Amino acid sequence: MANVTFAGTVPAQAAAGETVTIIVTLPGGTTATLTTTTNAVGAYSITETFTVAGSYSAVASVAADTEYAAATSPPVTFSITLTNRTVTLNVTLS
Repeated sequence: MANVTFAGTVPAQAAAGETVTIIVTLPGGTTATLTTTTNAVGAYSITETFTVAGSYSAVASVAADTEYAAATSPPVTFSITLTNRTVTLNVTLS
């Protein structure tokens, strides 16, 4: 299990409260849609927990408005690996 934080900015064009949609492609090809909003300087952040090990990719986008065209970020890829665990064994002779 891994907590993944997605963060970025929509520079000067964004007003506070603008919706940012993040599409995450999970291992196996299914997708998860996350939404968050920008703050007063156009920054955004959202954290999601993923429980499947493997390769992921994500893109962020904002919709068009009366002044600006829609925009999509380049894709970002990341991997989640399984957490190592240990096993102990005790032997007692009698």
